[in-house]
Amino acid sequence: MEIHSIGKFLKGQVRGGDIVLIEYPSAYPFENLVWGEIIPEISHDNQIVVDDFFGIGDLSFRNYIRKISPKEYRRIIEITKHIKVIKIGPGRASYGSIVDEIPLTYEISEFMKNYYDAIRKALVDSIKPLYFLSFGLAEYFYFGKERALQAILFSRSNLPVEDWTSVYLINKDLIEKPQLAILEDISAWILDITLEKEEYTIKVKKES
Repeated sequence: MEIHSIGKFLKGQVRGGDIVLIEYPSAYPFENLVWGEIIPEISHDNQIVVDDFFGIGDLSFRNYIRKISPKEYRRIIEITKHIKVIKIGPGRASYGSIVDEIPLTYEISEFMKNYYDAIRKALVDSIKPLYFLSFGLAEYFYFGKERALQAILFSRSNLPVEDWTSVYLINKDLIEKPQLAILEDISAWILDITLEKEEYTIKVKKES
């Protein structure tokens, strides 16, 4: 099934507790999707929490705001007031409010301790429903291999995120196939972005 708006899809089809995996190719301008469509669509009366590994979310944000009009810029800046950022590892986070900065690690126990504390801070005064977006997961898996995947799976299984709508943005050209397969296995929805006849199409690869 082909869809035309991921933002509207998230609002209309996805339920709290679902994991949505969005797979995109490396040449795809995913900053347009995230900042031009997804975040503006889901920000209305919702709290958004962002995991930002290596500052990938910040880089996409700066890429986007450099090419938009002053009117759109003001609108996006207003929207970022609804975003809480958990910054993981090096990099910046010039959007939203940083609730915690945790060191980059691939040790499960250390990652869980730091991550659990960050999640608790992010949940303070949160508005329901809550959306959770992850930037830079493919990079985290690329450098950390199996240990990185284990850390993410363990945290997903043990943290109180059963009511969250989780959106994982994955560069499918960077992540290894077995790692991608495991993420696909735990996801309720998989949206696959591909280039067909010089146009990007979005298809539902797996549905809940």
